Amino acid sequence: MMEINWVLLSVQVATFLVAMVIIWKLFWGPLTKFMQERSQQIEGDLKRAETGKREIEAMEAEYHRRLSELEERAQQEIKEALARGAQAKDQIMIEARQEAKRILDKAQSDLTLERERLLRELRSHMTEISLQAVERLLGQGLDQNVQKRLLDQFLSDLEKVRPGA
Repeated sequence: MMEINWVLLSVQVATFLVAMVIIWKLFWGPLTKFMQERSQQIEGDLKRAETGKREIEAMEAEYHRRLSELEERAQQEIKEALARGAQAKDQIMIEARQEAKRILDKAQSDLTLERERLLRELRSHMTEISLQAVERLLGQGLDQNVQKRLLDQFLSDLEKVRPGA
């Protein structure tokens, strides 16, 4: 059978234990420390990522809120502009009607003045023609003032009788 060499076994166990202590001190400690630092770094990165995500969500919510406010403000300004436009249109229409009425009133006034001027000229011409006709018929000359007064009275009576005068 096999015999166990206790000295060799104890030397091998001692060598194994010394190697384990050396490996533990040289490699396992720094490796564990590196793993812990890396784990903490990853946790920190995850926390920062979560914080960044919440900040981005808050910014996005703020962005949408401001966008909604801007849209509402734009709609309000459009409504106000339309109202101002309608008001300006109404004011322009009122002013145009007033201007048209003023022009029409002035035209009617001008027509009335022109009609009166034409009637005076017509009366004057009628007076002259009537005087000339009376002189020829009578063959004599009446006093100018008397003739004129008689014709003016005749024309005034004629206007009173005339319909629409």
